[in-house]
Amino acid sequence: MNKLFLLLVFLMISLSGFCDTLDYWHVYVNHKLIAKFNEGSQDLIIKIKKSKIKSTDSIIVRYGTDHPCSDCYYALVVSADFKRKEPGAITKGNFGKLTIALKELIDIQKTDGTTRFYFNYCERRKAVCNKNGRLLFILSII
Repeated sequence: MNKLFLLLVFLMISLSGFCDTLDYWHVYVNHKLIAKFNEGSQDLIIKIKKSKIKSTDSIIVRYGTDHPCSDCYYALVVSADFKRKEPGAITKGNFGKLTIALKELIDIQKTDGTTRFYFNYCERRKAVCNKNGRLLFILSII
């Protein structure tokens, strides 16, 4: 009788469980990992000292999901209050490299005075991404 009861309890527990998917992204300066985030992350601000940035440095974002779109483009767009074309990157691969040159952000900071850059991600069937993508993180250059 106890074995039957335990079997029923285990069966009920397994039926009440569910699978959850979780998207995640890693942020690198060049190839050095500086932050890891996922959908549950609360603090999305990354601070980098301007004096530590070299002219050859790049921000690389790798975005991964366990439910990738096989024929989609994955795009990264940097937005802020500036008047020029937004820096961006596109890849075809899930967890592919999306690279933005930090020098480009420093140039924008010099001309437009912004210190915060909003990195947004989107998945599209066309190689076009709008500003309404998912906010991945905020880069603050201090």
